[in-house]
Amino acid sequence: MGKSYKRSLIAAFLIVSTGSQVLASDSVVEAFTNGKVKGELKSYYFNEAYDSATSSDNSVWANGIKLGYKTDSYKGISLGATFQGADVTSIDDDANKQNKTMNAGGAVLSEAYVNYKYKNTQFKGGRQFISLPLIKGSGSRLIKESFEGYFLSNTDIPDTLISLGKITKYQTRTDAVTSTTNAASFTNSDSNTGDVGEFNKIGTNGAISLYLKNKSIENLTIQTHYVDFIDEVADLYIDAKYNFGGEFKPYIAAQYYNSNYDNSATKDSFMTGYKVGATFAGYNIHASYTSTDDDGNVNRGIGEAATASFTSATSTTGNYTAGTDTWQVGVSKKFGDLSAEVKYTSSDAELKKNDLDQIYLGLKYKFSGELKNLSLSTEYTIYDYGLGNEAKEKNELRAKLIYKF
Repeated sequence: MGKSYKRSLIAAFLIVSTGSQVLASDSVVEAFTNGKVKGELKSYYFNEAYDSATSSDNSVWANGIKLGYKTDSYKGISLGATFQGADVTSIDDDANKQNKTMNAGGAVLSEAYVNYKYKNTQFKGGRQFISLPLIKGSGSRLIKESFEGYFLSNTDIPDTLISLGKITKYQTRTDAVTSTTNAASFTNSDSNTGDVGEFNKIGTNGAISLYLKNKSIENLTIQTHYVDFIDEVADLYIDAKYNFGGEFKPYIAAQYYNSNYDNSATKDSFMTGYKVGATFAGYNIHASYTSTDDDGNVNRGIGEAATASFTSATSTTGNYTAGTDTWQVGVSKKFGDLSAEVKYTSSDAELKKNDLDQIYLGLKYKFSGELKNLSLSTEYTIYDYGLGNEAKEKNELRAKLIYKF
């Protein structure tokens, strides 16, 4: 986003908030005075250790803030903005492994939107965080990804949500991020200077999104997401989950991806997935399986969290490559203020060097009392890549301290 646009946007907010007595009625003033501020103070430490090429070992400690403000509604209209800032306090990374994820300092206006709601119809336009199967910004690093887009949603049909929209830009974690394997393309005009990610143009002319979610059948939830990345690829995602209820709360689920590429030289592909789970004595247990067609790669969408695969793990993008079968088992449980999760994920790829086994352990503690807004989480993943001469290992630790206000 250009500096002139930033200044214009900030000026517009100031004019409306400070000059509202001239521009509108007292109700507008109340919309601003009754607005809510939300924020997070964050401190993250990441460490990667490899069994070979010791120079690739790295660690980074970064601190940041996310600060958001949303007005109260006036005649269905509300405004919102979210600012993110980051500072790399310490880093040891000779091989630049963290350039695309954590090595970024600076600030970005990640949200600046107008929201209008009339009865069961809602419009939201501008910069915004989006969480849909094929369009989803990741918040696993210090800077959360965002998008610029325009969405119209409606819930007039009972138990049904329909959303139609277009996204035009994608805000990355750092300025070193470029279009990656199995993700929709975008243009990053920044050089890798260690800044936070800016908003980059998506493809040739953005992407059109149509999303439907239906719960009209008791215990069954179905969602469908179609995204046309104009002149590049059309993606279709469908999943269905049925909850049986009862003491053990068992469920079954199925999912389907399909990617149809505009370039005839790129082979179309699809992926199927299945998942079962239940709860025993407070332990949530699941098993899942996904399989990608042998002919080509599935485009998983855009955003590093656009990984709706039932076998999603710490490293997931390989699940969408041609001829990859992945299975996963996991268990999670809450022990008072402590939440724990363990997952084992195994991917069998066409190229043996792309085989990957992952063991994941996640712990999260939410403090209580005077520190009730503070949480501490740690995630530890053991990666076992490839077979034979292609084999290599990596251990990764992620620790996050977050204070919400």
